[in-house]
Amino acid sequence: MKKLFAFLLALVMLFVLSATAMAEESNGSNDSASSENTLSWITARRGLQQTDLTGSFYQISDLNVDIWVPDLFKQVEEVSENVFCAFAAENDSAVITVNHLSFEGDPDLEDVEKMVLDAGCESDGLYWINDFYALVYETKSADSLSVLILLQDGGGMEFVFAPVSNPDVYSMASLVMSTIQRHSLDVEDVALMIDADLNNTWGQCRDVRYSDEDDNRGITVYLWKEELDSNTIQNITNWDDLKAAVCENFYNFYVDVLDDFGMNEAVHLNLKLTSPNQEDVFLAIEGGQITYDVFDDAAA
Repeated sequence: MKKLFAFLLALVMLFVLSATAMAEESNGSNDSASSENTLSWITARRGLQQTDLTGSFYQISDLNVDIWVPDLFKQVEEVSENVFCAFAAENDSAVITVNHLSFEGDPDLEDVEKMVLDAGCESDGLYWINDFYALVYETKSADSLSVLILLQDGGGMEFVFAPVSNPDVYSMASLVMSTIQRHSLDVEDVALMIDADLNNTWGQCRDVRYSDEDDNRGITVYLWKEELDSNTIQNITNWDDLKAAVCENFYNFYVDVLDDFGMNEAVHLNLKLTSPNQEDVFLAIEGGQITYDVFDDAAA
């Protein structure tokens, strides 16, 4: 139980930059398609809270896609025909471009990955990024990192960050790539983002459910640990600290996320800390109130 408590208490001070997630989870190869990894704007938001970076979302015209751009970048006014938009830091010390790519036929991401490998690029793998499936790869000759998302017209939308030989630019790129998202979000989109964030911060012992019914829009998050059940829960001596960690790092944090998206009033959030089979609930938070506490039957 000490191990469990230490893990949860560490979450109070934990933040996960997308660069870390990418470095630890990527298993790309030079000769085959790679397995899918997850990146989430919500996880990137955790990282931003630990930095001095400020910025805002920019909507890419006609694509219904947003990307968060740090304030140290300014939009480039004149771009070429196949560039949706571009941003540059002072003296062009770092650049972000969003390009339109054309392909023959109707390739899938695995096919495109083979193309970029044949062109001498290095694949970092296939990713799920805020409900987009994307290919991430590096082009050494251009000193760039690219995130490619296929479009319905058979083309591609390529986000390019350079120069990634600069560690600061690489870290910034890894963060910003996690912010690529649809301009119009629904409950399912946010639930998937939360699930991806939990994949990075909590692990596999979670279940995120949602309802998008007009009279019942909500997200319910279930968290558990294998060693936590109806018997071992009685051995926890630091329950108040554990409870505070779960409340602050997950429930309250996700409420703030819903507020960022303008969905706080329309979507209710529930969080339950349970046994692995989800039959025993040890902590339940609904509407900002603790509605059940296994150690306090009077919790309201």
